[in-house]
Amino acid sequence: MNFRDLEYVLAVAKFGQFSQAAAFCNVSQPALSNQIKKLELELGGAIFLRLSGEVRLTAFGQRISGIAKRILEDAQKIKDTATEFRDPEAIPFKIGMTPTLAPFLTGYFSKLFQDVFPQMKVVMIEDLPGNMLRMVENHDLDTALVARTNHDDALDFTPIWTEPLFLAMRLDHPLSTLSSIAAEDVPIHDFIRLPHSFGYELETRLPSPDSSNRIAKRFDLTALRFETVCRHVCHSDDCTIVSALAAEQFKRDGWPLVFINFDGPGNLRSLGAATRPNCPRKPLLSKIHDYIVASPPQGITPVSSA
Repeated sequence: MNFRDLEYVLAVAKFGQFSQAAAFCNVSQPALSNQIKKLELELGGAIFLRLSGEVRLTAFGQRISGIAKRILEDAQKIKDTATEFRDPEAIPFKIGMTPTLAPFLTGYFSKLFQDVFPQMKVVMIEDLPGNMLRMVENHDLDTALVARTNHDDALDFTPIWTEPLFLAMRLDHPLSTLSSIAAEDVPIHDFIRLPHSFGYELETRLPSPDSSNRIAKRFDLTALRFETVCRHVCHSDDCTIVSALAAEQFKRDGWPLVFINFDGPGNLRSLGAATRPNCPRKPLLSKIHDYIVASPPQGITPVSSA
Protein backbone atom coordinates (compact mmCIF):
# COMPACT_ATOMS: atom_id res chain seq x y z
CA MET A 1 0.00 0.00 0.00
CA ASN A 2 1.26 3.49 -0.90
CA PHE A 3 0.02 7.05 -1.29
CA ARG A 4 -0.88 6.45 -4.93
CA ASP A 5 -3.21 3.61 -3.95
CA LEU A 6 -4.99 5.94 -1.54
CA GLU A 7 -5.30 8.59 -4.25
CA TYR A 8 -6.95 6.01 -6.51
CA VAL A 9 -9.45 5.10 -3.78
CA LEU A 10 -10.43 8.73 -3.21
CA ALA A 11 -10.75 9.39 -6.95
CA VAL A 12 -13.10 6.43 -7.47
CA ALA A 13 -15.11 7.46 -4.41
CA LYS A 14 -15.38 11.00 -5.80
CA PHE A 15 -16.43 10.13 -9.37
CA GLY A 16 -18.26 6.84 -8.82
CA GLN A 17 -16.69 5.41 -11.99
CA PHE A 18 -13.34 3.81 -12.68
CA SER A 19 -13.03 5.50 -16.09
CA GLN A 20 -13.40 9.05 -14.76
CA ALA A 21 -11.17 8.29 -11.78
CA ALA A 22 -8.47 6.93 -14.09
CA ALA A 23 -8.63 10.04 -16.29
CA PHE A 24 -8.42 12.25 -13.19
CA CYS A 25 -5.36 10.32 -11.93
CA ASN A 26 -3.80 10.31 -15.42
CA VAL A 27 -3.51 6.50 -15.61
CA SER A 28 -5.23 3.84 -17.68
CA GLN A 29 -8.45 2.35 -16.35
CA PRO A 30 -7.07 -1.22 -16.21
CA ALA A 31 -4.05 -0.03 -14.22
CA LEU A 32 -6.22 1.79 -11.69
CA SER A 33 -8.72 -1.09 -11.39
CA ASN A 34 -5.98 -3.68 -10.93
CA GLN A 35 -4.23 -1.60 -8.27
CA ILE A 36 -7.44 -1.20 -6.27
CA LYS A 37 -8.08 -4.97 -6.52
CA LYS A 38 -4.57 -5.59 -5.18
CA LEU A 39 -5.24 -3.20 -2.31
CA GLU A 40 -8.52 -4.97 -1.50
CA LEU A 41 -6.68 -8.31 -1.44
CA GLU A 42 -3.99 -6.87 0.80
CA LEU A 43 -6.56 -5.47 3.24
CA GLY A 44 -8.83 -8.50 3.07
CA GLY A 45 -12.06 -6.64 2.28
CA ALA A 46 -13.97 -5.00 -0.58
CA ILE A 47 -13.59 -1.24 -0.68
CA PHE A 48 -16.13 -0.76 -3.49
CA LEU A 49 -19.42 -2.26 -4.61
CA ARG A 50 -19.20 -2.66 -8.38
CA LEU A 51 -22.70 -2.09 -9.75
CA SER A 52 -24.00 -1.67 -13.29
CA GLY A 53 -22.72 1.74 -14.41
CA GLU A 54 -21.85 2.80 -10.88
CA VAL A 55 -19.26 2.16 -8.17
CA ARG A 56 -20.05 2.77 -4.48
CA LEU A 57 -18.04 2.58 -1.29
CA THR A 58 -18.81 -0.31 1.04
CA ALA A 59 -19.13 0.37 4.77
CA PHE A 60 -15.53 -0.81 5.06
CA GLY A 61 -14.60 1.41 2.13
CA GLN A 62 -16.16 4.46 3.77
CA ARG A 63 -13.89 3.98 6.79
CA ILE A 64 -10.86 3.46 4.54
CA SER A 65 -11.75 6.53 2.44
CA GLY A 66 -11.94 8.78 5.51
CA ILE A 67 -8.57 7.56 6.80
CA ALA A 68 -7.01 7.87 3.34
CA LYS A 69 -8.18 11.47 3.04
CA ARG A 70 -6.59 12.40 6.38
CA ILE A 71 -3.34 10.60 5.50
CA LEU A 72 -2.98 12.39 2.17
CA GLU A 73 -3.83 15.76 3.75
CA ASP A 74 -1.19 15.19 6.43
CA ALA A 75 1.33 14.14 3.79
CA GLN A 76 0.67 17.38 1.92
CA LYS A 77 1.12 19.35 5.15
CA ILE A 78 4.54 17.71 5.57
CA LYS A 79 5.51 18.77 2.04
CA ASP A 80 4.17 22.29 2.62
CA THR A 81 6.07 22.58 5.90
CA ALA A 82 9.31 21.59 4.18
CA THR A 83 8.63 24.17 1.49
CA GLU A 84 7.86 26.85 4.08
CA PHE A 85 11.20 26.33 5.81
CA ARG A 86 13.05 26.54 2.48
CA ASP A 87 11.08 29.50 1.12
CA PRO A 88 8.27 31.02 3.26
CA GLU A 89 6.81 32.81 0.23
CA ALA A 90 6.61 29.74 -2.02
CA ILE A 91 3.14 28.53 -1.01
CA PRO A 92 -0.16 30.38 -0.44
CA PHE A 93 -0.47 32.40 2.75
CA LYS A 94 -3.73 31.69 4.59
CA ILE A 95 -5.00 34.36 6.96
CA GLY A 96 -8.20 34.33 9.01
CA MET A 97 -10.30 37.29 10.14
CA THR A 98 -13.48 37.64 12.17
CA PRO A 99 -16.76 38.93 10.67
CA THR A 100 -16.18 42.23 12.50
CA LEU A 101 -12.80 42.68 10.80
CA ALA A 102 -12.89 41.11 7.34
CA PRO A 103 -15.41 43.47 5.65
CA PHE A 104 -13.27 46.48 6.56
CA LEU A 105 -9.82 45.02 5.83
CA THR A 106 -10.09 43.09 2.57
CA GLY A 107 -9.05 46.10 0.50
CA TYR A 108 -6.30 47.10 2.92
CA PHE A 109 -4.76 43.63 3.08
CA SER A 110 -5.09 43.13 -0.65
CA LYS A 111 -2.88 46.21 -1.13
CA LEU A 112 -0.57 45.14 1.70
CA PHE A 113 0.15 41.75 0.15
CA GLN A 114 0.48 43.24 -3.33
CA ASP A 115 3.06 45.73 -2.03
CA VAL A 116 5.01 43.40 0.25
CA PHE A 117 4.64 39.96 -1.38
CA PRO A 118 3.63 40.61 -5.02
CA GLN A 119 4.33 37.02 -6.15
CA MET A 120 2.62 35.20 -3.29
CA LYS A 121 -0.92 33.84 -3.43
CA VAL A 122 -3.06 34.83 -0.45
CA VAL A 123 -6.23 33.20 0.87
CA MET A 124 -8.36 35.16 3.36
CA ILE A 125 -10.94 33.24 5.40
CA GLU A 126 -13.72 34.80 7.48
CA ASP A 127 -14.88 32.87 10.54
CA LEU A 128 -15.47 33.13 14.28
CA PRO A 129 -12.40 33.40 16.55
CA GLY A 130 -12.68 29.95 18.11
CA ASN A 131 -13.00 28.25 14.73
CA MET A 132 -10.03 30.15 13.32
CA LEU A 133 -7.78 29.37 16.27
CA ARG A 134 -8.49 25.66 15.78
CA MET A 135 -7.65 26.09 12.09
CA VAL A 136 -4.31 27.66 13.03
CA GLU A 137 -3.55 24.76 15.36
CA ASN A 138 -4.51 22.25 12.63
CA HIS A 139 -2.28 23.99 10.03
CA ASP A 140 -5.32 25.05 7.98
CA LEU A 141 -4.43 28.71 8.58
CA ASP A 142 -1.03 30.35 8.89
CA THR A 143 -2.38 33.04 11.17
CA ALA A 144 -5.63 34.50 12.48
CA LEU A 145 -6.25 38.11 13.42
CA VAL A 146 -8.05 37.98 16.77
CA ALA A 147 -8.48 40.04 19.91
CA ARG A 148 -6.23 39.17 22.82
CA THR A 149 -9.31 38.32 24.92
CA ASN A 150 -10.25 35.63 22.36
CA HIS A 151 -6.73 34.21 22.17
CA ASP A 152 -5.79 30.58 22.84
CA ASP A 153 -2.76 30.21 25.13
CA ALA A 154 -1.55 27.21 23.10
CA LEU A 155 -0.68 29.63 20.28
CA ASP A 156 1.66 32.60 20.09
CA PHE A 157 0.07 36.06 20.06
CA THR A 158 1.80 39.05 18.46
CA PRO A 159 0.06 42.41 19.21
CA ILE A 160 -0.45 44.48 16.06
CA TRP A 161 -2.80 47.32 16.95
CA THR A 162 -5.31 48.69 19.44
CA GLU A 163 -8.62 50.34 18.62
CA PRO A 164 -11.51 51.85 20.59
CA LEU A 165 -15.12 50.69 20.71
CA PHE A 166 -18.09 52.94 19.91
CA LEU A 167 -21.83 52.87 20.40
CA ALA A 168 -23.46 53.45 16.99
CA MET A 169 -26.92 54.94 16.44
CA ARG A 170 -28.85 56.93 13.84
CA LEU A 171 -28.09 60.63 13.43
CA ASP A 172 -31.18 61.93 15.28
CA HIS A 173 -31.24 59.33 18.04
CA PRO A 174 -32.02 60.79 21.52
CA LEU A 175 -28.52 59.80 22.70
CA SER A 176 -26.69 61.11 19.64
CA THR A 177 -25.52 64.34 21.32
CA LEU A 178 -23.58 62.53 24.07
CA SER A 179 -19.80 62.88 23.97
CA SER A 180 -19.33 59.54 25.71
CA ILE A 181 -21.29 56.82 27.49
CA ALA A 182 -20.66 54.19 30.17
CA ALA A 183 -21.39 50.57 29.30
CA GLU A 184 -23.88 50.39 32.17
CA ASP A 185 -25.87 53.32 30.69
CA VAL A 186 -26.58 51.68 27.32
CA PRO A 187 -30.38 51.36 27.02
CA ILE A 188 -31.13 47.68 27.51
CA HIS A 189 -34.34 47.66 25.44
CA ASP A 190 -32.76 49.47 22.47
CA PHE A 191 -29.48 47.57 22.30
CA ILE A 192 -28.89 44.97 19.60
CA ARG A 193 -25.72 43.05 18.79
CA LEU A 194 -24.29 39.82 17.45
CA PRO A 195 -24.00 36.97 19.98
CA HIS A 196 -20.21 36.65 19.73
CA SER A 197 -17.59 38.87 21.33
CA PHE A 198 -15.76 41.69 19.57
CA GLY A 199 -12.86 41.25 21.97
CA TYR A 200 -13.41 44.23 24.32
CA GLU A 201 -13.31 43.75 28.08
CA LEU A 202 -16.22 46.15 28.67
CA GLU A 203 -18.55 43.90 26.66
CA THR A 204 -19.23 41.94 29.85
CA ARG A 205 -20.87 45.11 31.23
CA LEU A 206 -23.13 45.66 28.23
CA PRO A 207 -26.71 44.33 28.00
CA SER A 208 -26.70 40.67 26.95
CA PRO A 209 -28.17 39.72 23.54
CA ASP A 210 -31.36 38.41 25.14
CA SER A 211 -34.66 38.60 23.25
CA SER A 212 -36.56 38.91 26.54
CA ASN A 213 -35.07 42.41 26.93
CA ARG A 214 -36.71 43.46 23.65
CA ILE A 215 -40.10 41.82 24.04
CA ALA A 216 -41.93 45.15 23.73
CA LYS A 217 -40.28 45.98 20.39
CA ARG A 218 -42.75 46.39 17.53
CA PHE A 219 -40.02 45.36 15.08
CA ASP A 220 -37.17 43.19 16.32
CA LEU A 221 -34.21 41.66 14.52
CA THR A 222 -32.05 38.57 14.86
CA ALA A 223 -29.12 38.72 12.44
CA LEU A 224 -26.16 36.60 11.39
CA ARG A 225 -24.20 39.43 9.77
CA PHE A 226 -22.75 42.54 11.39
CA GLU A 227 -23.70 44.68 8.37
CA THR A 228 -27.36 43.65 8.75
CA VAL A 229 -27.38 44.91 12.34
CA CYS A 230 -25.76 48.21 11.35
CA ARG A 231 -28.16 48.83 8.47
CA HIS A 232 -31.07 48.19 10.83
CA VAL A 233 -29.66 50.73 13.31
CA CYS A 234 -29.60 53.40 10.58
CA HIS A 235 -33.40 53.59 10.52
CA SER A 236 -34.49 52.47 14.00
CA ASP A 237 -34.26 53.49 17.65
CA ASP A 238 -31.77 50.69 18.29
CA CYS A 239 -28.05 51.06 18.88
CA THR A 240 -25.13 48.66 18.56
CA ILE A 241 -21.40 48.42 19.14
CA VAL A 242 -18.88 49.00 16.36
CA SER A 243 -15.09 49.00 16.29
CA ALA A 244 -13.11 52.01 15.13
CA LEU A 245 -12.30 50.22 11.86
CA ALA A 246 -15.98 49.79 11.10
CA ALA A 247 -16.84 53.33 12.19
CA GLU A 248 -14.24 54.83 9.85
CA GLN A 249 -15.53 52.76 6.92
CA PHE A 250 -19.14 53.76 7.62
CA LYS A 251 -18.09 57.42 7.70
CA ARG A 252 -16.33 57.09 4.34
CA ASP A 253 -19.39 55.38 2.88
CA GLY A 254 -21.74 58.09 4.18
CA TRP A 255 -23.83 55.92 6.48
CA PRO A 256 -26.27 58.05 8.61
CA LEU A 257 -24.77 56.99 11.93
CA VAL A 258 -23.28 58.69 14.99
CA PHE A 259 -20.49 57.03 16.98
CA ILE A 260 -20.35 57.65 20.72
CA ASN A 261 -17.15 56.94 22.65
CA PHE A 262 -17.33 54.44 25.49
CA ASP A 263 -15.90 55.44 28.84
CA GLY A 264 -13.07 53.24 30.07
CA PRO A 265 -11.85 50.94 31.33
CA GLY A 266 -12.03 48.13 28.80
CA ASN A 267 -12.99 50.32 25.83
CA LEU A 268 -9.87 49.36 23.82
CA ARG A 269 -9.14 46.00 22.27
CA SER A 270 -5.74 44.61 21.41
CA LEU A 271 -5.72 42.93 18.01
CA GLY A 272 -2.94 40.61 17.04
CA ALA A 273 -1.79 37.63 15.01
CA ALA A 274 -2.26 34.14 16.45
CA THR A 275 0.33 31.70 15.12
CA ARG A 276 1.73 28.29 15.93
CA PRO A 277 4.91 28.28 18.02
CA ASN A 278 7.98 28.01 15.75
CA CYS A 279 5.87 28.67 12.66
CA PRO A 280 8.27 29.02 9.69
CA ARG A 281 6.22 31.89 8.27
CA LYS A 282 6.85 34.26 11.15
CA PRO A 283 9.34 36.28 9.05
CA LEU A 284 6.39 37.10 6.77
CA LEU A 285 4.37 38.25 9.78
CA SER A 286 7.19 40.59 10.77
CA LYS A 287 7.03 42.23 7.33
CA ILE A 288 3.24 42.51 7.58
CA HIS A 289 3.59 44.09 11.02
CA ASP A 290 6.15 46.61 9.76
CA TYR A 291 3.83 47.59 6.89
CA ILE A 292 0.92 48.16 9.30
CA VAL A 293 3.07 50.30 11.61
CA ALA A 294 4.22 52.41 8.65
CA SER A 295 0.79 52.68 7.00
CA PRO A 296 -2.01 51.71 9.42
CA PRO A 297 -5.70 51.36 8.58
CA GLN A 298 -7.79 54.38 9.64
CA GLY A 299 -9.04 54.30 13.21
CA ILE A 300 -6.40 52.05 14.79
CA THR A 301 -3.19 52.67 16.72
CA PRO A 302 -0.40 50.31 15.61
CA VAL A 303 1.79 48.58 18.18
CA SER A 304 5.47 49.00 17.38
CA SER A 305 7.62 45.88 17.14
CA ALA A 306 9.45 44.96 20.31
